[in-house]
Amino acid sequence: MDLIELPKSQLQLGMTLKFTIRDENGEALLVKGQRIMTFKQLDIIRSRKKIYVEIEESHAGITALNTGISTLNRLGAPIKDFSKHLRVDIPGLESEQLKAVVAEEKLTGSLPDRWGTMESKLGGLLASVNTTENFESRIRALDQHIQNLLLEDASGAQLILFNRAVSDFSNYSVMHSLLCAALVHMLAPVFKLSEEERSSLVCAALTMNIAMTRLQNALAAQDYVPSVMQRKEIANHSAEGMQILANAMVTDTMWLDVVAQHHAHLSGPEALANWSPVDRNTKILQVVDRYTAAMSPRKSRVSRTARDSALSAVVKAGAANHDEVGSAMVQLLGIYPPGTYVQLANGETAVVLSRGIKPVEPFVASVFNRDKQPIVLPRRSSTASKETAVKSSLIASDVKINVKIGHLLRLIPG
Repeated sequence: MDLIELPKSQLQLGMTLKFTIRDENGEALLVKGQRIMTFKQLDIIRSRKKIYVEIEESHAGITALNTGISTLNRLGAPIKDFSKHLRVDIPGLESEQLKAVVAEEKLTGSLPDRWGTMESKLGGLLASVNTTENFESRIRALDQHIQNLLLEDASGAQLILFNRAVSDFSNYSVMHSLLCAALVHMLAPVFKLSEEERSSLVCAALTMNIAMTRLQNALAAQDYVPSVMQRKEIANHSAEGMQILANAMVTDTMWLDVVAQHHAHLSGPEALANWSPVDRNTKILQVVDRYTAAMSPRKSRVSRTARDSALSAVVKAGAANHDEVGSAMVQLLGIYPPGTYVQLANGETAVVLSRGIKPVEPFVASVFNRDKQPIVLPRRSSTASKETAVKSSLIASDVKINVKIGHLLRLIPG
């Protein structure tokens, strides 16, 4: 039996195995056809030093690697096979049409550069919705780019997007929507969303605030509470957003319905799986929206720490049970999401790199020493030990430093 090492990052929640996973002696750990159903199951396999597959069964994974997908770390999409994620199959569009749009909107540069380009493209589309031809196809092309970028480096994407979102309120509205879109995509397999539901939800996240993009940016920058006129615009933006999208020839009813009710009060059975598809998708977006918005800086208020935001998403006031979506986010990101800041027990200030084995023990890179002096080249450490344990979560605006994202990306554990 000829074996080849399999990068553990290729094992993801929701994945149905196209190969049998073996140890160094060839003994089967997980068999072909088995589905990875829980985070615990995933963590047990990933905790092994090395895992292997038979060369004959590894063609899809090798092909993916050879086409530039070097890591699938914590991918959110359900993986039934690797080739599925190399195709361009989006509901409601002809494949050739979408391929043409994606090719036209090709991304280049480093990973941070490409996410920056995504921010610019989304901002341009939201600002020109009334004059853009094929608006729906162009938003779906952004969804395709999001999938490709997350396939390439999901942990890196989390670091880039969260750090940008919590550290800077410029272009807040677009950045917030982009972060929400990436998160709902990563949560899709947890709630067993179909590809059609996932795509509709991502597109809804990208466009949910299309009726108040300028206002949302203004609210982030102003140092006073919203005026009466602003509050009226806020109250009406969901319904107006749906109408703007319908006028732009968006025909996906789930996309439109989720935008229309993304601030509505929802209730349903205890298990989210028993909700209607539209309400379930809306609930997922609502929790992600509130969670990320709470951490973002405003001149008119102090943002919450990542830990407080996470706890508020999981434990709702007056609720008997933990919020299902909030709990899933904590499982995905940990208590301290990548890109946010923490104080360590040894007195150092660090930026979170990625989730650790336990939600409360992330991998971090120290940016200030215990004397509050900047560290020129941040170094990675685990917070699993007593000395480097997380003491508290910090508000990003209180950490006066411009981190070098490129260097931090290289520190993320493989």
